Amino acid sequence: MKLVFGKILLFITKHLLIIHKGTVLAKLKSSVILAVSASPFAMLFEDLKNWCANNIEFMIIIAFAIIIDHIIGSILHAFKLRDFTWKENIRGLLVKMGLTVVGYILFEMFNFILKDAEWIAKYFKLVTHLTVFLYPAGSAFVNISVLTDGKFPPIGWIEKIRKFQTNLDLKELKGENQETQNYSEYESD
Repeated sequence: MKLVFGKILLFITKHLLIIHKGTVLAKLKSSVILAVSASPFAMLFEDLKNWCANNIEFMIIIAFAIIIDHIIGSILHAFKLRDFTWKENIRGLLVKMGLTVVGYILFEMFNFILKDAEWIAKYFKLVTHLTVFLYPAGSAFVNISVLTDGKFPPIGWIEKIRKFQTNLDLKELKGENQETQNYSEYESD
């Protein structure tokens, strides 16, 4: 890594010195070489900056969902399940963050591919946001349910999330075309 960084630094230094002290033709040539060398990185950085600016609100929501899930999961494992360890706690947080980021990047690749099919792209972006959000948020809801012995959130809500995660059908969250359910098993004691 140091060798690569050293070669890059040497390359840049060499051309900057030529621009500073070389002939007009050498200055022009070094300027073009540096500009062409840096332009792909500049374009990539610009695209990444624009993507981040357009998605900052969603990224903040996901970050808070992961934090909330982590806090509730820590409470659950420390006080209810009594199997809390720092090693597993940190490992769980890193896995949740890593998988959420990687999953979101992969879903965004689909969104990029589908961008020309407008209605599919809009639907898929919605499904992407719900799927990525429900990974930490669904886990937090289940942890809350375990902490409250199933009293909150309603079991029906958790079932809707599970059904959506199974088939990605938005109707599962809305409740369309579902048979009447027997809610007597969920009544309070």
